[in-house]
Formats: sequence, C-alpha cells, structure tokens
Amino acid sequence: MREILRKFARWIAPTAYGKLEQLNLASAALSGDAVLPQDLEQRIAELEAQLNELRQDNRRVAELYDLVFARLRDENPLKG
Repeated sequence: MREILRKFARWIAPTAYGKLEQLNLASAALSGDAVLPQDLEQRIAELEAQLNELRQDNRRVAELYDLVFARLRDENPLKG
C-alpha cells in the first residue's frame, strides 16, 4: 500500500516528493550515528594533539639514542 502511495505522490508532485525524500534521508542521518561537524573538529583537534605528543616523544628518543652513542664513542672502555 505504501509503495502505491509513493508512486502516486511521485506522479502527482515529483519535485515536492523528491524534497520530502531528501529531508527524510537527512533527518534519518542526523538522528542515528551521524557525526556533526563540531564533533569532527573536536576529534581532529584531539588527534592533532596526540600526533604532536608522539612527535615530541619520538624526538626525545632520537636525542637519547644520539647521547648514548656519543658517550659510547667518546668513553669506550674497549678503546686502546
């Protein structure tokens, strides 16, 4: 029955029915698991902060490796 009414509505007012379908799809998307732009911006900001923290940690590790190898090179007890 619904399909008959849909076909009739499309035949009588195709433009209006198309807009109603778009509105229905948009409201269904927002009511479910849809992500709002503000949520996306917040997630991006959090990910950027985490990425910066990882970069700083990586830089610290590289500096420590450089320090260890420099000390081993300079203070090598096995050096003649």
